Amino acid sequence: MNLDEIYAKYDKIIREDSSLPYIKCNNCNSTFFYPRHFCPKCGSNNIEVMRSSGIGKVFSWTKIYRKGDKWIYGIVELEEGFKVYCNFTEDIKIGDKVKVKVVPKDDRYYSIIASKI
Repeated sequence: MNLDEIYAKYDKIIREDSSLPYIKCNNCNSTFFYPRHFCPKCGSNNIEVMRSSGIGKVFSWTKIYRKGDKWIYGIVELEEGFKVYCNFTEDIKIGDKVKVKVVPKDDRYYSIIASKI
């Protein structure tokens, strides 16, 4: 599978139902979010694009204040074993259970948003 095919599968999963895609290595069972055509742990190209449940726990977070606005930004560790950066819709604390969704911003960019469940 080349990188263009991986991007196309990511885009399809996101646009179908705002699910979070990820890659699973069939050689070492590692999982990771960022689209790649090989496993960053073992180097195998025996990978497949999967659909995450979107369920995870807050791993880390921070608040950013800018021009009167407040942003909560951090990292969620998904049930499938990989981590992803995202924006939070409300105040959270480490360990809170959250649901992650991907929202297309335009034809090329996405926002990853997590809400408490």
